[in-house]
Amino acid sequence: MIRWGSSILLNLSGEGVLKIALPKYLIFFVFGMILLAFSTAPEDGGVLSFGTPFFIASMLAFIPVIRRFFVNVDWRFFVFPFLYITLILVMTVFSFSPFQSSVRAIFNVIGFVLYLGLICSVLSRRLSVQMLARILICSGAILALYFIVNFIFRSLELGIEQVILERYVGGAMSLPWGASNTIAQVLLLSAVTYLVLDERRKSDFLMFCLICIGICLTFSRSNMLLLFLLFFVVFKLRQLIVIGAISGFLLAAFFAYMVIFVGWDLTGFDTFVSSRTDVDLLVTGNGRLQTMMEKIDYLADNPFEPIGYYSSLFYFELTAHNFWMTALIEQSLAAVLVTLCFFFFVGRTVFRRDRKVFFGFLIIMAALMVEDPHFTQQYITSFWVFLALLVGFGSTEKGMGVKSES
Repeated sequence: MIRWGSSILLNLSGEGVLKIALPKYLIFFVFGMILLAFSTAPEDGGVLSFGTPFFIASMLAFIPVIRRFFVNVDWRFFVFPFLYITLILVMTVFSFSPFQSSVRAIFNVIGFVLYLGLICSVLSRRLSVQMLARILICSGAILALYFIVNFIFRSLELGIEQVILERYVGGAMSLPWGASNTIAQVLLLSAVTYLVLDERRKSDFLMFCLICIGICLTFSRSNMLLLFLLFFVVFKLRQLIVIGAISGFLLAAFFAYMVIFVGWDLTGFDTFVSSRTDVDLLVTGNGRLQTMMEKIDYLADNPFEPIGYYSSLFYFELTAHNFWMTALIEQSLAAVLVTLCFFFFVGRTVFRRDRKVFFGFLIIMAALMVEDPHFTQQYITSFWVFLALLVGFGSTEKGMGVKSES
């Protein structure tokens, strides 16, 4: 298994055949990212990603690397995320359901250690930025394929009208660990990562296309809009026109085939389209403004009484659908300020290195304004890896590769 894992890492690096002995913590990490999309279901006693054992093994193996190369890490990329993690742990104590909050807090701790280990590996030249980017893109492509296959089989089983209408948690379109909007947010991280690649291979482009199809099939308006903005950075105008024409033709051909030969009933689809294009719903953000006002009213009455990490669902039944508002109401203003400082320094180091990648970072920040996906194991892990990638990208010179362990 270890030798096979080493071969995967060499292939993801895109740097040719290298005669090196890759560290085991990277192999554990790769297997964790491959299995991240798959998980147990709530009815099995709880949701747990199949990649968790590999992430724990990778985290423990990363500790000696962190101790050895921690001095290379800019203090801002340690202090602010450390404070962010500390506030999560503290506010978990005051949460409505400490057990459910603790599970998510633990995954943030694991993600934080992986984040530090990956940065130290990049800065010590044991891992290239390009390899890390491909690992994240590959993980996203596997999730996209899993979602697409699930979408098709559920449509054949229940009918497409039921699938597209049940986009909520536990619905026909959802995966065991999350609803379509959250899945789209995880996929968007991998889509933006495509900008980091210096030399894009055909396999990279195919994975990017698979991720884009997955995002479109979630029917998440906000994520589809952000993906469209990403296209203006990735492709030229002529390429966009060609891709749009081909995509439209393939989509029309797919639905025509399913209606004529499979017998899909599109009555529900008409209802769905009407609900997604309703002007009143668009103006209110599909109810997001109302739920935001509910949180603002609570803050006005209780400005210094955060409700605890992962407690919004218990107090309000719905989260704020906004990362910052959720952090404010659950963890206090301190959490918002710490996170702002952290993201500011990440954005600044990326801006100095590459404007296109910085634009991709802004797309992810915009996505957090309309969703709060940071409670699922898949997003927590992918987001910490994404941040490590950006810090490593902004802190290293172009062309840094993998180096054997001394």
